[in-house]
Amino acid sequence: MSAAADFSAMDSQKFNRFHLKTILVSGVGFYTDALDIFIINLAIPMIAFSWFFVPGATEPSKASAMPSIVTSLLKASTQVGTLCGQLVFGYLGDKLGRKATYGLVLAIMIIASFNTSLAADTKGFIGIGGMLIFWRLVLGVGIGGDYPISAVIASEFASVSTRGLMVAAVFSMQGMGILTGCLFSTLLLLILKPTLQPVDSTTIYVSNFDNVWRILFFIGVLPAIAAVYWRLQVPETPRFSAAKGDHDTAMKDLSKVMHEIQGSNGGDISVDLEASPASSSEHLALPTTANQPGYLQEKYTHITFGQLFGNWKNGKVLFACAMAWFLLDVGFYGVQLNQSDILKFIGYAKGATAYEYFLNQSIGNLILSLCGTVPGYFFTVALIEKMGRIKIQLMGFGILTAIFVVLTIFYHQMKGTIWLVIAFTAANFFFNFGPNTTTFILPAEIFPTKYRSTCHGISAATGKAGAILAAFGFDQIKGKNGENMTTVLAIFTACMIGGFLVTFWVPETKGKSLEELGDAFYHPDLVAQHPAPMVTEKKNKE
Repeated sequence: MSAAADFSAMDSQKFNRFHLKTILVSGVGFYTDALDIFIINLAIPMIAFSWFFVPGATEPSKASAMPSIVTSLLKASTQVGTLCGQLVFGYLGDKLGRKATYGLVLAIMIIASFNTSLAADTKGFIGIGGMLIFWRLVLGVGIGGDYPISAVIASEFASVSTRGLMVAAVFSMQGMGILTGCLFSTLLLLILKPTLQPVDSTTIYVSNFDNVWRILFFIGVLPAIAAVYWRLQVPETPRFSAAKGDHDTAMKDLSKVMHEIQGSNGGDISVDLEASPASSSEHLALPTTANQPGYLQEKYTHITFGQLFGNWKNGKVLFACAMAWFLLDVGFYGVQLNQSDILKFIGYAKGATAYEYFLNQSIGNLILSLCGTVPGYFFTVALIEKMGRIKIQLMGFGILTAIFVVLTIFYHQMKGTIWLVIAFTAANFFFNFGPNTTTFILPAEIFPTKYRSTCHGISAATGKAGAILAAFGFDQIKGKNGENMTTVLAIFTACMIGGFLVTFWVPETKGKSLEELGDAFYHPDLVAQHPAPMVTEKKNKE
């Protein structure tokens, strides 16, 4: 039996330029994801205005007749694609490797976003709506695939003291994507203002808005294109190679990483890649005793996914990670349901002309992103290594429970007042300085290397199922004028309580190596049921 790899050299590193590069290269996918999410919220009304205009309409907000099925499928297609991508690429990340799928998911996003920006009408029944729905579905697959791959790569390249910070920083790129998406759309509308005025006073229709949403989608592609080269240069994570039993490759991969880390720190190292593992102990020691981290994962590598997580002690951890994400995303949509009311209150939901209407939406969303969304992400990055993941998640679910209780009881009294804005801002802040970030981080750390990407994909896909359920279920329940909103908010309150409770089944990962965390799944009860197969040892005679 080959021994497990010891990654103490990589685990002991302080934050350095290699870590920063990993954050930026991994975070590009989430940055592009967030850009796209914001842009589609503005693009759908523009597409509807451009292609489904109601002749004679006098109000921009009521000037389109896009079929509701097209609107719903445009919103759902990316979500469904994301769920599929999370499951498929989560599995492939463990089967083929992190590096093998890393560039592919970005390429899917680039191709799909580019084709979305060029989508055209057809003579047949498909139409421009059908073309957009198809490419949004493909885009979702790429976005979904980026979740497990980027999270796991950041986790496996990080040191013990920087791992939470790095994975949180990768996820926080969503906040930057939302913020810059707001800025891009606002600036683009301001720049194109002369071309976005009606041709005469008899109509509010402006055909050039068709150019605006296409340019916005194309802008979203540019950061991803810039990152393709760097993603292709990222080495395979040594932990994946070691988990596959290829310790020579793992040694070489780790040596490459250590070269870059120490090179970025101005160090002068010399590593003989042809040397045996024993002679390269500085980079890849091979422990042979059960008290060394990683040994149990290597010894019991024959244990299948079903056997590992069929054991309730292990299965409840995967269940808790997935269910916390599911319950979070169900509740997270509660904030989105109120966004139109918030924009109305701050005066950014209307406009006399189409230009004013869309510009106000962009500026309004910019204000909202600065009032909770973006700060929440960066509070997590700053404090996660001090507070730990579980404390932040419990704090977030606890405070969100209190916010939703207040909203449930006083929603109709608060609607249209500054108090709803305050509650909205606070909820946005504690979603991101709370479970929205930690549910992404924990599955990238807790699970054994052999199944880490798969488990992250399952957790993320379960969360996405919650988002889909909330978006298309509760949107109907709340009523046309929000008359049943208190019922919806009561359900969201229950979800926050549920998220708080299942978090107690998730172990804290702060200060522990990935090997320590993974070995915890191979406890005496499990290995007694599935003992390691007998290996016939052959002695080499010289």
